[in-house]
Amino acid sequence: MTRHAIVLAILGPTWGFLCAGCSPTYQDPETGIEADYGWETLRSEMDLGIHEVYPAARDAADELDLEVMRSHVNGIAAEILALDAHLDRVDIQLEAMPQSRTLLTIRIGTFGNRNKSVVLFERIVENLAQRGEIARIGAPQRHEGARSDSRY
Repeated sequence: MTRHAIVLAILGPTWGFLCAGCSPTYQDPETGIEADYGWETLRSEMDLGIHEVYPAARDAADELDLEVMRSHVNGIAAEILALDAHLDRVDIQLEAMPQSRTLLTIRIGTFGNRNKSVVLFERIVENLAQRGEIARIGAPQRHEGARSDSRY
């Protein structure tokens, strides 16, 4: 019995510490692009190159009236560092991946802010959709000749 208590005393805090990094998935309702939020950071792998994602991220920062302090881009990395109205640091990082993909990372504040991160992510995805870089899922389209189910 003592052995079980010791094992539980060790595994309990360890599980609690490790589960703090568990990442719930967020999916943009209009485009279906997914992002994981864990360890106070939102991450998304996008099927676009860094030079397509960076302008959308920069425009999102401007549209949300963030005070951009630094903004740099090259062929393999990009960073946008800004402050929001609460003077929380907003760090948007882009990293080039193989096959013209980009890793988007958003971290807001010292301890992270999921809500603000999702709002920023949604704005970036919306900008990409407006530019035609990604397709919107939208409502399912009816095929010609399909009957309406309203009579049932």
